[in-house]
Amino acid sequence: MRIQFLNGGLANQAFQYIFTRDYELSHPGEVVYMDDSYFALNTVHNGYELEKVFGIRPHMLSECFDAEVWEFILEERRRGKSVPQILNENGIEMYMISEVGDGYRTFNPFDGRVVQTPTNQYCPEIQDMPDDVYYHGYWVNGKWFERYREVLLKDFTFPEIKDQGNREYLHRIQSVNSVSLHIRRGDYVTVGWAMDPKWYRYCIDKFKLTIPGQWELFVFSDDIPWCKEHGNDLGFGKFKNVTYVEGNTHGRNYMDMQLMSKCKAMIMSNSAFCYLAWLLNVDRKYYIDIR
Repeated sequence: MRIQFLNGGLANQAFQYIFTRDYELSHPGEVVYMDDSYFALNTVHNGYELEKVFGIRPHMLSECFDAEVWEFILEERRRGKSVPQILNENGIEMYMISEVGDGYRTFNPFDGRVVQTPTNQYCPEIQDMPDDVYYHGYWVNGKWFERYREVLLKDFTFPEIKDQGNREYLHRIQSVNSVSLHIRRGDYVTVGWAMDPKWYRYCIDKFKLTIPGQWELFVFSDDIPWCKEHGNDLGFGKFKNVTYVEGNTHGRNYMDMQLMSKCKAMIMSNSAFCYLAWLLNVDRKYYIDIR
């Protein structure tokens, strides 16, 4: 049995799915189950979104057990145990492959064998580790995507944009030389991952110096008021036209990703959300990577 931890926001869920999909496509007839116990007990960001946004239906761990056994697993999870710990204690011997160092202890405390693998690196050999294994990682690396890119592009099909506001954004993005800039604030500020405005300004300067043509900037962020307030520091004045994409909150956040994936150029940030939009963007001609 192979199990992948499932947690985080939409982008983290997507990269975890990409990892399992890569395995299943490269190992025909085999399955990786996604451990959906976390979302059975918690609501973070917008909850579980792969099916709601993309219509994706992975193989879920909950489908492996009848209702009584799954409720037992969830009750043990409520007591602070992880799925690999529960399985080990009940006769299914597993070990863990962790991409997050000892960070697995936060979500999946485990006293069994743990094999460490580098964070965000492409290490396909871990897919062929023997026996029953539990993967705890986010796998934010485009190489997991590229091997089966055409298949995955079909998997990650956004729903049709129907509301007037986003249709107008989309029309503008597709009718001009559009460049997206994504600025992640929110929890990144709390944990110290928010990037200094000078880095955005540096990338905008680099974009203007190296990319030909007249471009319009489309700003995406979970803190648009902050972006407007600090626009000069961020370098937005280098563009004649700047559009702040607003309104995609409360479960509609994915629409920012959808719109970014339609821009003709992208200025990348240190966000998995932005990186996934970049991977799904088949129209991009240029990009500048801030990471």
